[in-house]
Amino acid sequence: MKFNTMSDSEIIADLCCRIKDARIEQRLSQIDLAERSGLGIATIKRAEMGGSVTLSTLICILRGLNRLHQLEGVLFDTEVRAFNAQISGERQNTPLRIRKRAVITADETEKPLLDKKVDPTAVDWYISAAENNVIW
Repeated sequence: MKFNTMSDSEIIADLCCRIKDARIEQRLSQIDLAERSGLGIATIKRAEMGGSVTLSTLICILRGLNRLHQLEGVLFDTEVRAFNAQISGERQNTPLRIRKRAVITADETEKPLLDKKVDPTAVDWYISAAENNVIW
């Protein structure tokens, strides 16, 4: 089934059916799944009926169904690219985040702008930090 051809409500309905089918396949009642996942039975019912659940609730349900490992496939391609880059020694082409410039209003144009020179080593450090995914 291709999720990219489905609407959001269809995807939610399909995922809810999958949760219910997995529970029934394991011969678990909603009460059993609620106990195994550490959630309330109303939460399990809401998830199976397509109600709003949080990501942490979904993780608890998958853990209760012993299906948590299936989340490793979500956005897996980025992890594979990073792994392949490490093995081959290639640099990853991570997109640089470019901030939008602020819009200057008429009142701000009357104020003198400060001419401040930027240290080139700081710019080099910033670029290398962005390329190496350094989190500040």
